Amino acid sequence: MDPMSLLLQPPVFYPVVPYACTIFGGLQYGRMILIQGRVTSDAVRFQIDFQCGCSTRPRSDIAIHFNPRFSSSDAHVICNTLCRDKWLDEQKFSGFPLRRGNSFVLLFLFLADKVKVSISGQHFLDFSYRLPLRDVDTLGIYGDVSVKEVSFLSTNPYHAEMTEYPLCQPLKPGNSDLTLPLSRPLPMGLSEGSLSR
Repeated sequence: MDPMSLLLQPPVFYPVVPYACTIFGGLQYGRMILIQGRVTSDAVRFQIDFQCGCSTRPRSDIAIHFNPRFSSSDAHVICNTLCRDKWLDEQKFSGFPLRRGNSFVLLFLFLADKVKVSISGQHFLDFSYRLPLRDVDTLGIYGDVSVKEVSFLSTNPYHAEMTEYPLCQPLKPGNSDLTLPLSRPLPMGLSEGSLSR
């Protein structure tokens, strides 16, 4: 299968954190988001939020708040939902395999009723939705992390009986299929009032 056919929108390379972007078409069942990066060497925490908009006042709802924390001896992840400016009951997931300075590939696989998260190819957690997935249209990344790549994938290219997660390889900057801006000659040129076909 051509990996380019899996892309929903152009990948983002080396975004500056804090970073927020629109998820084209919003989140839907079967879609995936892959984030490759590194935890900073002095990290206390970082977060990846799947938001319902990008407003700061009032603050947009956050359907899925994925928040690794490194300040104690037990690195762990807090998952939660922000609804109408109020946090709901948080869920703590212990045994987070990353430490300060580690590189990672995070894959979020969105199912009908929950998101599954893998870290560097190993399943780590399931988090059930508390807000409708269809309302999520923004990705936000904040805190003590550097990001090399964010990819938006249309579907899992593997059958469920083979693996729960696709073996996604990060895309490489400089791939000719990903080069922007696209440049093509216009045989008739452009003139005022003309339409390009």
